[in-house]
Amino acid sequence: MVVAMSGENIVMGDEQERRKHKRYRVKNGALALIDNIPGTIVDISKSGLSINYTVFGKEPVENLRLDIFLSSDDFYLQDIPARLVASQDKSGSKSTFGSIQVKRYGLQFGEMTEEQQSNLRYFILHNTVAEG
Repeated sequence: MVVAMSGENIVMGDEQERRKHKRYRVKNGALALIDNIPGTIVDISKSGLSINYTVFGKEPVENLRLDIFLSSDDFYLQDIPARLVASQDKSGSKSTFGSIQVKRYGLQFGEMTEEQQSNLRYFILHNTVAEG
């Protein structure tokens, strides 16, 4: 089940695509860190990304900051403002580990510095493999 947050028009799953920018699938190994917990980046655009994220009891807050990391390119982009706009349970069934769940989150980037925007463009240009 897909849940859109705060009336945002970004959707995930089989629903109609309404994003402003094209999303691109990211090379394997690209991570987004929220509160120092890594999530695997699924796809990314100039305005946001989606990640598969393991929730250990407490879900991220709606307004947050994240880092993007890819070791194969020595890439690290810190402190990106973002907003949680969609959440989808990917666990399939209850975890044997109690409160641990895997979710796919849709995150919309907030206002970034020029340097962050430039580094994000570099990341998209050099570390994506196809349209998402």
